[in-house]
Amino acid sequence: MTTITLPKDLEDWARAEVAAGRAADVSGLIAEIVREHRAVYASHKALVEEAYRSVERGEAISEEDFDAEVDGWIAEDRAATK
Repeated sequence: MTTITLPKDLEDWARAEVAAGRAADVSGLIAEIVREHRAVYASHKALVEEAYRSVERGEAISEEDFDAEVDGWIAEDRAATK
């Protein structure tokens, strides 16, 4: 087991999470946070890698087309909220 030192604000938060019953102990809470971070990182990394492959396959769109698409989404959202 490795010992880590947290800044006071994070230690206070972690202890408060345990006191509130949202975690069994600080070590378990930190372990779960690290697991979640690893999963999110892996997911984001896969998305970025797929984006690069998409560009390499010539599937990217121009900045102008992208702007037009986003403008269309915004217009749809505005129309839906009226």
